[in-house]
Amino acid sequence: MNGKTGMRAFSLLLALLLMSVGVVPAVAGTSEVPVEQSIPVVAANEQTPSDSRFVIDEDVKKATPHWALFAADEQGKKNALNDLKMAQISDEKKQMLSEGLREIWAKYPVTAIQRDGRTEVTFVSPGKYALTQEEESILAQADEALAEYLNDKFATKSSIQWWAAPCHQDIIETSCLKWGVSSAYATYAHDAADDPDSWPSVLPPTGFEWLNTFIQIVCHSYDHYYNPVLGTGNAPAQCENYANIAKNYYDQSSMYNAYMNLGYSSHFLTDVGNPLHTGMEIEQALNSWVHAEYEDYVGENWDQGSGEGYNFKSVIQNNGYYYTITDPSSSTQSLAGYAKNYDDDLYYLVYNHRYTFRTDPDVRSITENCLLDMAKYTLGLVKYVRD
Repeated sequence: MNGKTGMRAFSLLLALLLMSVGVVPAVAGTSEVPVEQSIPVVAANEQTPSDSRFVIDEDVKKATPHWALFAADEQGKKNALNDLKMAQISDEKKQMLSEGLREIWAKYPVTAIQRDGRTEVTFVSPGKYALTQEEESILAQADEALAEYLNDKFATKSSIQWWAAPCHQDIIETSCLKWGVSSAYATYAHDAADDPDSWPSVLPPTGFEWLNTFIQIVCHSYDHYYNPVLGTGNAPAQCENYANIAKNYYDQSSMYNAYMNLGYSSHFLTDVGNPLHTGMEIEQALNSWVHAEYEDYVGENWDQGSGEGYNFKSVIQNNGYYYTITDPSSSTQSLAGYAKNYDDDLYYLVYNHRYTFRTDPDVRSITENCLLDMAKYTLGLVKYVRD
C-alpha cells in the first residue's frame, strides 16, 4: 500500500512539474502555450453603424475650399473673429478680413437644423452657390491668418500621433489577451505597436507631391495614411506586409518575432481608424493644429478611470466581436472607408469649436464609433496571424 501511495505521489508531482513547465512563457523559437483565459469573442455579422449625429451638407462643402470657416456656426464665428484679433497681421487687415467674413456669412447664411435625431449644417436656402473671387480671397486670407496663429498657439502642447502611446499599444495588447494569448506574447506586440511612429518618413510617390505638406506635417509618413476615395496612402500595404511576416514567424513557432511584427501591422491598421488619417488633406496641411488637438483629446481621455473624462480604452475592452480577415490590406481599406464617413464632420467640429470640442458629445460619439470598429478589425488581425 505504501509503495502504491508513493508511486501516486511521484506521478502527481511529475504531472505538476510538467504543468508548471507548460505555463512558463515560451521564448522565441518555441510553440505558443496560452496561459491566459480567453474572453469569448464572436464574428460580427455587420459593420458598426456609421450613425453620425452631426453631418455637413454636400453643397456647403463644395461651395469653397475654406468651407469650415465659410459655414461656421455662431460659436465658430465668434472664435474666428476673436482669434483674428490675435493674428500676426496689421490692424487694417484684421478689420478688412473681419468685415469681409461678416458680409460673406450674411450673404450665404448657413444654419444647423435638427433632422431625424441628428444635426445637419446646411444652407438656409438650399442650393448650389458660387462665391466671387473677392469672397474666395477673403476666406483664404482669413483662414491662413487664423492657421498661422492657431498652429503656433496649440503647438506647445500638441504632438501629432494618432492613438499616441499608450493607445496603439493598449489596442493590440487587449486584442491579443482577448484571444487567450499569454501576457508575455501580448507584451511583445504591445511594445512594438508604437515603433512605426519613429521610423523614417516615406513621402508620396511622383505625381502626388500635393500631399507632401500634409504627410510631412500631419501624418509624418505616407505609410500612416489611406484615403479610400483617392486610393492614396500605404497603410493597407504596410498592414498586410507585417501581418504576413508575423504569420510566417508564427507558423515557425518564433513567437517573439511573430508578435513583434503583429504589433507593427496593427499600427498601420489602427492609424486609419482615425478619420483625420483618411482625408481632409488640404485642410489639415493648412490647419495642422486640428489633427494635433484631436489626438491630444483622445490621449487625455484614453484611460481616465472613475474620474473626469471618457475612458476611450473601455471601448476596446468591452468589445466582444471581430471581423474575419482574409486579406489585411482589404480590411485596412474597409476600416479607412468606415472612418472616412466622419472626416469632414470631425474636422468641422474641432475647427469651429476649438475651445470646447473636448466636451462635445458629437466628437465623443464619432471617436467611440471609430474605436469600436477598429477594435473588431484588430481582433480579426490577431486571429488572422494565429490561424
